Amino acid sequence: MNEIIEEKLSLLAHVPGVYIMKDKDGTIIYVGKAISLKNRVTQYFRSHKNHSVKVKAMVARIVDFDVIIVGSEIEALILECNLIKKYRPKYNISLKDDKTYPYLKVSLNEDFPRLMITRKKLPDGGKYYGPFTDVEALHSSLDFLRKLFPLRTCRNLPDRPCLEYHIKRCLAPCAEKVSKEEYRSLIKDVCMFLDGKSKELDKDLEKRMLKAAEVLDFELAARLRDQLNAVRKVRENVRVSMQDVKREMEYQLAELVPPDAKTIGAVNELGKYLGLKNPPVLMECFDISHNQGQETVASMVVFENGMPKKSAYRRFKIKSTEGKPDDFLSMREVTTRRYGKKDIDLPDLIVIDGGKGQLSSALEIIRGAGHIDVPVVGLAKREEEIFCEGESEPVILPRDSQALYLIQRIRDEAHRFAITFHRSLRRKRNMVSILDNIEGIGPKRRNILLEHYSSIDKIKVAEVEEMASLKGMSRNSAESVYNFFHAKDMM
Repeated sequence: MNEIIEEKLSLLAHVPGVYIMKDKDGTIIYVGKAISLKNRVTQYFRSHKNHSVKVKAMVARIVDFDVIIVGSEIEALILECNLIKKYRPKYNISLKDDKTYPYLKVSLNEDFPRLMITRKKLPDGGKYYGPFTDVEALHSSLDFLRKLFPLRTCRNLPDRPCLEYHIKRCLAPCAEKVSKEEYRSLIKDVCMFLDGKSKELDKDLEKRMLKAAEVLDFELAARLRDQLNAVRKVRENVRVSMQDVKREMEYQLAELVPPDAKTIGAVNELGKYLGLKNPPVLMECFDISHNQGQETVASMVVFENGMPKKSAYRRFKIKSTEGKPDDFLSMREVTTRRYGKKDIDLPDLIVIDGGKGQLSSALEIIRGAGHIDVPVVGLAKREEEIFCEGESEPVILPRDSQALYLIQRIRDEAHRFAITFHRSLRRKRNMVSILDNIEGIGPKRRNILLEHYSSIDKIKVAEVEEMASLKGMSRNSAESVYNFFHAKDMM
């Protein structure tokens, strides 16, 4: 095992994704998927006793690997399949006997197409994806897709809507609740998602949502918004390799559709359950994220009338912990930076992601700064318990209440925003580490390259003449950079 593999193994995380094994010539020899990249990839290099002859032969040829982090098992499944089809790696399971493995089929030959699993690929006008080797994962993915895209599941159209329509898992074409045109748009979305065209799907959904909002069709706009949010959640961390430093996209879409009566009702309901004098129209929620104390960050997300107000989001690099994991100290720092002054605008409710300890840390700062009246609560993750100031027993919201959904949503959004920031810092650190391996590139030239190109991917494809023309770079140093990436074929 060489130094490149050693370093990359140390950077792997317990996240779903796809791994790509390469030989000395940069040829892809194996593609696999994993729920935990760290566990799965490490197994190849740390334990050899239970390896088959084929695996041992493959590992002996691996000199480098790349990973692609994804947001869910379904994304890993689809991406693995597409990469195997594209590169035909030597050590992957042969799929010559396609009848052995199932396909995911979109029945385009029907007026109102369905999404199904089949082991027969027929020339019937349908669109087939696969074959897939992981049948269990495929069934889980199909269930997810049916939740995301409310397509019909019945073989024959019934006379009236069934239960699937009433639980919002089908648009009920049987009762003409949806036009052929709108249903075909949904099918187009499904195919774009399965084809990996997430950016195109994103733009298409946003365009249609805004159009629906303009003509005051808020029911359709809300459905498209929910689909768009779900798609974005799936691809939130999609296709971020260990060397990738592309900026995270911050979407403002949720603010384009006005809150509906249910959302406003959830705000009022939450205020009543918490015993607040007024509904928490404006809420701020905080979360801490780190990796064993490294790259500790905090997020603050803002919800207004039950909807994200992303223009008011803030993120913080925590300085007080200095590599030591201390959520309480981190919470004191972030609340000091937000509420440490007296003459500031305050929300109607402050939500701290954590239990009594995190809540006490926040209250120490907030009350100490003279902010006596603003309500502050802590939300424990395990049982969704809400701890209120001065109360020994937590508030337990009804499981079917909109108030619970709202408080979970703001907590999850704070967590997502913190994780996004944390990972961006970690990727930047990884990128710096890679450049440090290049002879002739010290801190000064490393910063020159980072400032000009902003990502490793752009540096990889840069020409020698272009890099040499940068102030502070020389032709020799530019050639070193070029030869490093092209020799190792890290693309």
